[in-house]
Amino acid sequence: MKNNRKNYPRPQFVRKDWENLNGEWNFIFDDKDEGEKKEYFREFPINEKIMVPFTYETKLSGIEDETIHYIIWYNRKINISKQQIQKQKTILHFEGSDYHTKVWVNGNYIGDNKGGYTRFSFDIEKYVIEGENDITVRVEDSLSQDQPRGKQRYKKRKLAMLVHSNNRNLENSLVRMGS
Repeated sequence: MKNNRKNYPRPQFVRKDWENLNGEWNFIFDDKDEGEKKEYFREFPINEKIMVPFTYETKLSGIEDETIHYIIWYNRKINISKQQIQKQKTILHFEGSDYHTKVWVNGNYIGDNKGGYTRFSFDIEKYVIEGENDITVRVEDSLSQDQPRGKQRYKKRKLAMLVHSNNRNLENSLVRMGS
C-alpha cells in the first residue's frame, strides 16, 4: 500500500485529519519521583526542551545526557478546533513509550500502559476542549532483568539502552482525528 503522507505511521489506517506530535516538547527528569505528588500534570515545571521522537541520550534530542534516569516527564500543548471536536473522535496514539507510561490531558488522568514495545491508544474525546489542550506524559523505566527490553549496550557495570532502542521517550506519538 502506498503511503502518501509523510511520517504517517500506519498507512493501512490512514485518516484524513491527524496531527503528528513529534517535535519539541517540554521535558524534565524526575530522579526523586516527585512529579505525581507535585502534580506536574497540572502545572508542568518547564526545565528543558526535547525533540521527540529522539531519546534524551542523543544529540538530536537536544539534551544529550547519557546518565540513567528512571522517571522522566513530557509536556506539550496542542490546539483542537471546534469543528474537530464536533465531527470527530480524538484519539491519542503512542507508537512506543517505555516501560510504564501514564498520561494526563488537561490535568485529567487518562490511563497508563505497561510494556515498551507495543502501540497503545487512549480515547481522549471527553477530556479535550476547543482551543489549547495540555498533554502530560510520565515515563518510568528500570534496568530490571525481569522487564522486556530491546538491544542494549554495557557501560562499566551499568546497562543502558542503545539510541534507537531506548523507549524511555515518546516515539512517534500522534493525535489522530477520525473514527
